[in-house]
Amino acid sequence: MVRKEVLSNGLTLLVEQVPGVRSASIGVWLRMGSRHETDALSGICHFIEHLVFKGTTNRSAREISLLTDRMGGNLDAFTTKEMTCFYARVLDEHVPMAVDLLGDIVRHPLFDGEELERERRVILEEIRMVLDSPEDRVHDLFCEEFWPGSPLGRPIQGTEQTVRGMSRQTVLRWFRKAYVPQNLVVAASGRLRSADQRALRETFGALNAGKPARTGRGPRWRPGIRLEHRRELEQVHLLFGVPALPAGHQDRFAMHILNTMLGGSISSRLFQRVREERGLVYSIASHVQAFSQAGLLTVYAGTSPHNARDVLELSLQAMRELASEVPPEDELDVARDHLKGNLLLALESTTSRMSRAAREQIVLGRQMSVDEIAEQLAAVGPKDIRRVARKLFRDKQLALAAVGRTRGMRLREKELRL
Repeated sequence: MVRKEVLSNGLTLLVEQVPGVRSASIGVWLRMGSRHETDALSGICHFIEHLVFKGTTNRSAREISLLTDRMGGNLDAFTTKEMTCFYARVLDEHVPMAVDLLGDIVRHPLFDGEELERERRVILEEIRMVLDSPEDRVHDLFCEEFWPGSPLGRPIQGTEQTVRGMSRQTVLRWFRKAYVPQNLVVAASGRLRSADQRALRETFGALNAGKPARTGRGPRWRPGIRLEHRRELEQVHLLFGVPALPAGHQDRFAMHILNTMLGGSISSRLFQRVREERGLVYSIASHVQAFSQAGLLTVYAGTSPHNARDVLELSLQAMRELASEVPPEDELDVARDHLKGNLLLALESTTSRMSRAAREQIVLGRQMSVDEIAEQLAAVGPKDIRRVARKLFRDKQLALAAVGRTRGMRLREKELRL
């Protein structure tokens, strides 16, 4: 069971004891990501995520690296559209060291000028790497084109222009404003002693209070087609989809089952029809992303240019069928069992348990037990799948982005009919 405690400074602390393990995972979660940035500061959350590992007032960057290796575990971080996370997974005997290190990097980063310039160059290379990776580029292109003017449409890592323009003072101001207790959730899962829990309270209870972040309005959606021709590529990388349900929506369980049936598993309609029966792709899958006030359901496929239209039409046909026909019970049962199996398997990882606790707190404001999730999945019937599919798969909602040899595709918007 996850125990929740709100410290006197406003920080939320989540602790879960997991019997029978020798590890523990601790995560510091910021309720802010690229969506909370201004246009001029696009990428600053990701920049700070990098910079905190480059030295604190107590440790150099090398000392942080040496301590991480000495613990024999894993220390890492990531930035998303709406969150930033720093986490460690270590043996139970090293939990005090991990708590002290995580507290140090999120409370006392030095933002040394020379280190900042070095890391700026690293991030610029990361941005160029994404541009050179069509699988990554097509996702950024899709969001930029179809959420115009919204922070959700910008790349998480920012642009070369915005990253070059960030000074040390700008970074410091943003950090001091963002990293306050009201914006933080600290979650720990695994073998945790009473002394470890006291250390968590003392370390993060020392943060000074501030003002919580606000999420702006939901973005405006723009359907259509965006092609980026790259003659050096052998394939066309397709990403197409529709706006979906926001995080916490009451129909989210039906949406996840729908996604699993469409392209979220190897028995799904897209995987079987497009890859197994026709051999048109190596990779095809559908995905759901849920944000505050917005969501996406997308299909990604990489295929030869001459197969692209067939891949698209087969995928659209699968969407139309789900919106017009009640699916068979056995297909729904397979998708539901797939989701339940993934959930239960994730419980064997302290990192997954820690992440689930933090995400549920940030998104829902409470914890859902495994039994409650299983009950919600069991309550979804075939008619619910069709009802949600009709809500999502509608005409004049579909958007498509493609990167690769696109000149021969000659797609028109009227062909993107659902």
